[in-house]
Amino acid sequence: MRRASLKRVILSVFIVFVLGVAASAAYNVVYLRHLNQLYPVPGKFYEVNGHRMHLYCTGEGSPAVVLEGGRGDDWLYWQKVQPELAKITRVCTYDRAGLGWSDPQPGSRDAVHIAEQLHALLQQGGETGQLIMTGASAGGFYARRFVAAYPSQVAGVVFVDASVPELTEVLPDAKDSETKRKQRHRMAMIEWLKETSGWARLSGQCKGEIDRGLEAYLDLARAEACRPAFSASWLGEWDDFWLSGEQAAQAHCCGDLPLLIISQDPDRPKPGWSARDIAANPIWASLQENLKTLSPRSRRIIARNSGHHIMTDRPDVIISGIGRMVMEIRNHSDDPEYGTTVVE
Repeated sequence: MRRASLKRVILSVFIVFVLGVAASAAYNVVYLRHLNQLYPVPGKFYEVNGHRMHLYCTGEGSPAVVLEGGRGDDWLYWQKVQPELAKITRVCTYDRAGLGWSDPQPGSRDAVHIAEQLHALLQQGGETGQLIMTGASAGGFYARRFVAAYPSQVAGVVFVDASVPELTEVLPDAKDSETKRKQRHRMAMIEWLKETSGWARLSGQCKGEIDRGLEAYLDLARAEACRPAFSASWLGEWDDFWLSGEQAAQAHCCGDLPLLIISQDPDRPKPGWSARDIAANPIWASLQENLKTLSPRSRRIIARNSGHHIMTDRPDVIISGIGRMVMEIRNHSDDPEYGTTVVE
């Protein structure tokens, strides 16, 4: 009798647990739907390879500026830049597959596929004119591939503290490994379980991540948070990061296109930096300087007091630099500061 009673107790606890998880998961789905209705994302949706992708274009004029975010970053990260640039010309941000509001897509998340999907999205959205391709961090790899694949559509290139293919060879501990890969996949599985079960929302982990100065977009960030279908979408870009670097190196960007390199400040204060970060800092600065060799019509700006996210630390530098390139292209002129590196 005691054994039968114990089994009933265990079964009852298990049933209660399962019902609790189901209720928590259902609550997360319903609450997400509520947030999506309250805070609809600006922009339009188009189908690429049978999957929905989000494109947000503002302003008028040519050349249009396409802002490509870093690994795992969506359209929100550019919202201190886009509204101001839109006063000058057409500006487009978008969400790569599985990020922001674009559906996940099967297949590789390398630079070749990302550039192809971006091109298809722009074509669907009617953005077929001349472009200034702007890539931040890993977005630099994707921009370089886009330039190589669709050269007739590109009028200029901007790198915002962009990743460089050589970084895996010269930066400390920058190469991938099976151990790192397994750790990433474990993290992704844990994240998926927390979001699918609804535990992440119940425990207050779905507040939405936003950079300083973007607080006006916090509600939109909350509406993006804790969606089970998107929880591990960042993993593909991580796994294919090194392949994307190889593809960027083979892309042979950027000919004689106008090229602007905007880099973080290597001399800013570094509280809390690890020994690895300190060792990598001068190497990263040297790699940024070397990007000038990609075009004879290049120049570099070091954005004073900025970190890796220059678009939120010093958006003014990006806005003025791209604005200057827009006028240069419109006037068919060459910037007198080609070849220089300045601090702003």
